Amino acid sequence: MTNTNIKKTKFLSFDGSVEIVSQHQRPDKFRDLEQIPKNVTRIGRGGGYSYTAPSFGKNILTQEMTSFNRILEFDEESRTVVVESGITLKELLKWSFEKKLFLKIQPGHPDITIGGCVASNVHGKNPHKDGTFVNVVLEIKLFHPDHGIKILSRTQNSDIFELTCGGFGLTGIILSVKLQLNVLPSDRMVFEKTSVQSLMDAVELFQNNLDADFISSWHDGSPSKKNFGKGVGYKGVFANSFKSSKLIMPKKEGITPFSRARLPFSVLNKTTAAVIYSFYRYCQITGPKTYERNIFDSLFPFGGNAKYYHLLYGKNGLSEYQILVDFKKVEEFIGDLIKLVKIEKPPLIIIFMKPFSGNQKYLRYSSSGVSMALNFQRSPITKKTLSKLDDILISYGAIINIIKGSSKQVVQTCFPEYYKFIEDLKKFDPRRIYKSDLSEKLGL
Repeated sequence: MTNTNIKKTKFLSFDGSVEIVSQHQRPDKFRDLEQIPKNVTRIGRGGGYSYTAPSFGKNILTQEMTSFNRILEFDEESRTVVVESGITLKELLKWSFEKKLFLKIQPGHPDITIGGCVASNVHGKNPHKDGTFVNVVLEIKLFHPDHGIKILSRTQNSDIFELTCGGFGLTGIILSVKLQLNVLPSDRMVFEKTSVQSLMDAVELFQNNLDADFISSWHDGSPSKKNFGKGVGYKGVFANSFKSSKLIMPKKEGITPFSRARLPFSVLNKTTAAVIYSFYRYCQITGPKTYERNIFDSLFPFGGNAKYYHLLYGKNGLSEYQILVDFKKVEEFIGDLIKLVKIEKPPLIIIFMKPFSGNQKYLRYSSSGVSMALNFQRSPITKKTLSKLDDILISYGAIINIIKGSSKQVVQTCFPEYYKFIEDLKKFDPRRIYKSDLSEKLGL
């Protein structure tokens, strides 16, 4: 390759588990993309916040799209906006806030790009009410060296549109996205805290409050008979008015894979977690039951603070396992999870939960049920426990969040349209120009 913008770069997954040196291009104009020879295997990249490696791989050219970060069009009447794929959620919120509009579905990290949101089909704190990111995507402009520029929507090239939303960048480079914005009711949200004694307490809380704008919970995951499953549930609704016309944002910088500091030892482990979270929970439930948060902190609870959370896991780092279980099966699943934790005693630190409502398609992390994100300290015991969790997951017909990590066998088994995804992808891209470390590991 003769393009002077290409260089060797060390890439690291967000959780630090995958490290690869490969070719790297950061194009700032479309012709930089066009000039790459058609036989070069490549993949697009956004902010790099995936726990796996969907945007880089060995002998694969990574095309980082963060220079494509402009707002291109805005229709005030329909409340739609066209943005380039490299713009971040934070930058879009800064712009839309001035118009009292917002994107209703967004994950917890403000520096994720819109292209990354589409490719991973992310969710926010409201999947029970508003679904996943595909629900706010109206149109995609996609580049593929064999097809040129294609416009994708639910009525134009709809098959490729469906493949691209949650397709991990394997259909091509997302150039721009047309998004549906919603009226922003307030610059603040009002949250109500509820003490929960178990994981099933939280499930009941979810089922009784599906009208809330945001709802979630956290739970002590330490293998302690006394503390396991205890936690706090949070129900959030928008305030009735605006207190400020200015978006309040943290001064702290966000975290990247390389900026994530680590202690030589783990502060959060199965010995200390029960004590730490017991104290934190006590502070939560003894304080005011309701409180307000500005809209930025409500949408992005990890904005500027995630580095400190990762720091506590020590040099081995965090391993996150996220699954979605049907409401009808969740009680039995939780029972088996508790049995496994008691037997294996893994360094399971904390469990985050939220309800979902939606339909599963291709490899998207979407369905109706309860989502559980289990955060472990990475260790040999964790690896053994996750292998057994895989078996339990499959037995309950649950699905796994691929972007947080999984195996080929599990993905093949728990996603009914795994082979259809591959078949439809090959129809569009027979030469398989777009690949990544993740797609290679999963046989995609």
